This record gives sequence, structure tokens and C-alpha cells, in this order.
Amino acid sequence: MAKKIKFNLHVNGVGVSSLEGLQDNFNIEDIMEHFKSGLLMRWLDVQGLETELKELKKLDQNSDNLAQSILKIFDMDHLDKNDLKITLADINYKEYKENLLKTNENLEKNAKSFLREYHDKFRDIIWDIIKNSENVEKIKSNLKIIENDYFDLFLLQFQTLVSVFKTNAPLALIFGLGTEKIRTMLLAYINIEEAGDHNKYCYIGDEKIDVDDETKEYLKSINLKPIDYLSYGYFEAISKVVYNSLTFDYRKLRDVIKRFDGSTEGLWRDLVARNKRVLVLEISSSAKASQIPKDGETNKPIGIDEINGSFIILNGLNFQSSNNNAFIVYVEL
Repeated sequence: MAKKIKFNLHVNGVGVSSLEGLQDNFNIEDIMEHFKSGLLMRWLDVQGLETELKELKKLDQNSDNLAQSILKIFDMDHLDKNDLKITLADINYKEYKENLLKTNENLEKNAKSFLREYHDKFRDIIWDIIKNSENVEKIKSNLKIIENDYFDLFLLQFQTLVSVFKTNAPLALIFGLGTEKIRTMLLAYINIEEAGDHNKYCYIGDEKIDVDDETKEYLKSINLKPIDYLSYGYFEAISKVVYNSLTFDYRKLRDVIKRFDGSTEGLWRDLVARNKRVLVLEISSSAKASQIPKDGETNKPIGIDEINGSFIILNGLNFQSSNNNAFIVYVEL
């Protein structure tokens, strides 16, 4: 009988050689990929993990509960359910893209149908955001897909989408401010509106693009980096929609938009742990905020001038005030 040759299974960028190693570096996306390729079963076999192998063989690759079943087999079903929902949505979308590419190998012959499906999928994503306007996991997952694969279409329809989201899915704007590219778009027009110069160009991208010195200095003065040029005049209404209308009725969104009121008697109070990113929307003049300092560091207080209108993102959130009327409004990203 041939000897079984042991090998490491690559999970989360690490080669693991034991069940404990697998659990310590558990990544559901990698595990599901190895399961579907059969590599996971081979690894379990050579490692002598017969119980887990037997249970995996019972699973159906097309089951809607495949990920949850795998988590249970490896005793990992304690993982954060919200993070898992986002990860599973990413996996499903990745499979959609792979299947789409397989059916469009000859792009020249299928260009029209490919582009039609590309636009239709973008429309479906926007509609999914609107239909699930209070579902944080859905919104964050869809925004991630837009940034990765549909950002050019998002730019083309930016003015319309901001208006639609403001009315029908305000959380999409809130969590858009927690992304990389969409945040840049929103803040760019806020900054230009504040500068009051609508004749300048807004650049949002690669600094290698040729930009004249005067424009570079202007962009620097309003905190923008050059990337791809878009005439502000074309989007004149956008900044007004964004800058003047990013004031929401917190009562309607209180499950997501948090507000803390009152005095902390001058002491720092932890509102959000350091391992969470926090978008700070507003603070009163009588209060200070800070991200949670690392070990050995102290709080770095910031107040109304640094926070209001800037939509800053902090790692964790500390709050300090001696005024009973003090408040802070924030979102955990």
C-alpha cells in the first residue's frame, strides 16, 4: 500500500499541518475553495482526521448552508456573523464573475451581450441597495462590489445615485463615507463646495497624471490628490446634495447611527473598542473625541473644528466632556 505523503494546506496565507493550525488561521473563503477542489479532503485524509473527513463527504457543494456546515464541522461557528455574511456575499459574487468570464471567453463575439450584462448587473446592485436600505451587511457588501468592479459606472451616474441614495437608502451614503474610492468622491465635492471655486477641476486618482502647478497647489489647499480629472461644473449639483444634505434624522437610523449624550466628568470614556473603525459624523463644541490609544500612548483630543463636516474615521472611539449637554454622533463601520 502506497504511503500517504503529508503536505501543508495553505489557509489565510499560512501553510497549516494540523487541525489546530487550521482553526488558528481559519478563512472560510480559502476553506470553501479547497473543499470544492477536493484538496481539503485529501489533506484531512493524509492528516488522519477521519471524523472531519467523514462529515465533509456528506455535504452538497450546491447547498445554501454549505459555509455554515463547514464552520460547524471545524468548530468555528462562533465567528462574527456579520463579518461572515459579508464574506459569503463576496464569495458568491466571485463565483458569479468566474462563471461570467467562462461564458464570455470570446469577448469580441460576445461584446454586446457582455456589456449589456455588465450594465444590468450594476443596475441590480443599485436596486439591491435600495431594496435592502436598512440591511448594513448587504449595503457594505454591495459598495465593496461597486468599488472593485463597477466604479467607472458609478462615476458616470454619480449625481443621480447620490440623489437616489439620499432619498431611498441614506445608509449607502453613510457607509460610502467608510469606503476608499466612494469616500474620496463624496469628500472631494464637499471640499470644492466649501472652497467656493466651481471653475476648478476635481482630480481623484493617480498622481502621475499631468497636472499644472497652479492646480496642484489648489488641490493641495483643499486636501485633494490629483488622479483622474472630472470637471466640477458637470457635477455642480452634487456637492449641494452631499454637503448640505448629509444631515439625517438620527431617530430613523438609530440602530446604525449611534449618539452619546452627557458629561463624562472630564474623564475619557471608551465608546467603541479599538479594533472597530468608526465614522464620526458630529460632535458638540463642549466635547472632545479621540481614537483609542495604543499601549503606552495617550489620547490625542480632537473637537468640533476637526470633526464636523470632515467625516473622519478613527480606530475605536473615546469621548470626553464636562458638560451635560455634550454629545457625539458616530457609526461603527
